[in-house]
Amino acid sequence: MYEVMSDTKVFHSGEKSGLLYAVKEASEQQFGTMMQAFQAKEYKGKRIKLSCFLKTEAVTKASVWMRIDNTSGDTIQFDNMDSRSIYGTTVWNYYSICLDVPEENDAIHFGVLLIGKGKVWADGFRFEVVDEKTPTTNMLEKNTLPDKPVNLTFSK
Repeated sequence: MYEVMSDTKVFHSGEKSGLLYAVKEASEQQFGTMMQAFQAKEYKGKRIKLSCFLKTEAVTKASVWMRIDNTSGDTIQFDNMDSRSIYGTTVWNYYSICLDVPEENDAIHFGVLLIGKGKVWADGFRFEVVDEKTPTTNMLEKNTLPDKPVNLTFSK
């Protein structure tokens, strides 16, 4: 349904880019990704920013994503730009994601997501350590539980 390749004709910097595209008509319930994963040793206890450049052609929806997993394989930080996704056809644009890498972190996964049809090119990925002034884009809420019990009569 989806293919990944290097493109030597369309790129933002250097001599090629990564291209993810739908080879057949795809619905909004189908997706493809090109991704990498690596050990988090270098980034434990730090806040990191992933940035890159993307270009799209007739996409249903596209984005950059990053996930932080602990040693049990549980996802503890995540952002796939769902609230700021890319639609349609766009020129090269800069995108970034910022997540905290807790000490119990084991792996960092990142990539490009294509939902439905179209083509997305990716180029110039970069990781950098940033300070606490840079806000995170973590989509997983940390405090989803109230501080104390509420509605103890269960009447509401």
